[in-house]
Amino acid sequence: MKNAQILKGMITSGVNNLYNNYPHIDKLNVFPVPDGDTGTNMNLTCTNGFAEIENEDFENIGSLMAKFSRGLIMGARGNSGVIFSQIIKGFSNGMKDKENLDLETWKDSFAKAKEVAYAAVMKPVEGTILTVIRETSEFVNSITDELTPDDFWDKVVVAANKSLDGTPDLLPALKEVGVVDSGGYGLVKFLEGMQYFINKLKPVAKLKKLEENTGANIEMAIEDEFGYCTEAIVMLNDEFINKLKVDTVRNTFEQYGNTSIVAVMDGDILKIHTHALMPGQVLSYLQQFGEFRTIKAENMTLQADRHVSNTADESSARSTAQKQRTLKNEVATIAVVRSKGMEDYFKNELSVDYVIDGGSKMNPSTKDFMTAIEAVDAKKVYIFPNDSNVLLAAKQAKDLEKMSKVVVIETKTIPQGITAYLNLDTDESAKKNESNIAKAIKNVVSVSINKAARDATIDGVNIKTGEYMMTADKKITISAKTLNDVFTKSLSKYITSKTEILTIFTGQDASFKDINDLRKYLDENHDVEYEVIDGQQEVYSFIIGIE
Repeated sequence: MKNAQILKGMITSGVNNLYNNYPHIDKLNVFPVPDGDTGTNMNLTCTNGFAEIENEDFENIGSLMAKFSRGLIMGARGNSGVIFSQIIKGFSNGMKDKENLDLETWKDSFAKAKEVAYAAVMKPVEGTILTVIRETSEFVNSITDELTPDDFWDKVVVAANKSLDGTPDLLPALKEVGVVDSGGYGLVKFLEGMQYFINKLKPVAKLKKLEENTGANIEMAIEDEFGYCTEAIVMLNDEFINKLKVDTVRNTFEQYGNTSIVAVMDGDILKIHTHALMPGQVLSYLQQFGEFRTIKAENMTLQADRHVSNTADESSARSTAQKQRTLKNEVATIAVVRSKGMEDYFKNELSVDYVIDGGSKMNPSTKDFMTAIEAVDAKKVYIFPNDSNVLLAAKQAKDLEKMSKVVVIETKTIPQGITAYLNLDTDESAKKNESNIAKAIKNVVSVSINKAARDATIDGVNIKTGEYMMTADKKITISAKTLNDVFTKSLSKYITSKTEILTIFTGQDASFKDINDLRKYLDENHDVEYEVIDGQQEVYSFIIGIE
């Protein structure tokens, strides 16, 4: 078997093994609600890279790894995906002009993988995927004896796992919840897949049924994160190819006050990932260097996997649709919800003109908003995002819309959305409405109750798997074995003599008994009006608005 065939088999096996494990990696990604995405991002990054080489034969290892590397860079998603793509770029650099997969080739490849990965991150953090590639590289380059491929890869995997096991000692947030770094875990699974091919001479088989993500996710910020996760690929103009310095880009982002800055270059492409308060500022700066191939900007708390495409076809289609509009309505409203039951309530009870069902993860795209704006065809359109993760997509739609005046009301929860809509006066100016609504939603307490999917300690609350936990305005207030304990020990604190009404959305997990217990508790302990709505939402047994 030729070296290029062996390497392609190793890559195939690594990609498959990462795919088989990505749901578990998502769980490591510190909040017990199902929306982690490190595994998803790494898997999609790998899938994109593998698509570039899957149906092609290669004469040498250098050209194979170079094409795989470029595919990864083009498809890299999230911080973990970008750093992983840079590790593979280092492998590619180490294999350039090499013919054999011998010890010296792997020594060079691992050394360059470490260098390129660290160079991509402005402020490297230890206890992450960076530590795993650095310590594994150091081990590889300490080997003096010539080993068989099987022995070499067995030792590499042992060293990588040892490094991974040490990540909690370097990053306190990992140790607090008792997990290893998710990105490092993904890298180890890729390396284990490569080892498998060397040992068995066949790739790891893709599993038909993957581990179900039931919500035991760990979302971690390894620094004080804020703003929006912003990513872009720029196809550089000729005058910037091999001339633009990534340090210039990184330093500019740092001057903007951005964090988690990653900028990498590969020939005619510039790939960036950063966390910014003003993503528009980042994109405007980048546009001077060439044309955008892809753009993504999302609220940091979700980092969901939503891409905003700027292709000519979409722009043309949107322009055609805009020309056909007549703005027949004076004012229209658009709201985002998380379930069919909520959609029915917002449409039928509140009479919102257009309701977007964002699903359990509340992640509608900018295109979804553009479709809604075109559908309501009004001179002035008010959007109620009803989740902090949705704000940026709504604002991007506002910037893209050329006919309607779009006003994004910054509602961050479903209860805030209800109050905001009820306080909207269509005869008033947008500025006056924004001011009045901002005052009104300050009087709303947004409560959610769900079952914890894993043990954790957050906001000083010790959470146990299977217990009921309650959050009030995004802060965890209690974890208890019974719903009655949640009602009496925590919910009760937010129902005061000034409380006028509770709006209660019941979820798929709320049983008939659970709902009756809540009714009974309120009837016996509080002189307050309440409305119970069959919300049908996933994840949360109850979503409650108190005002």
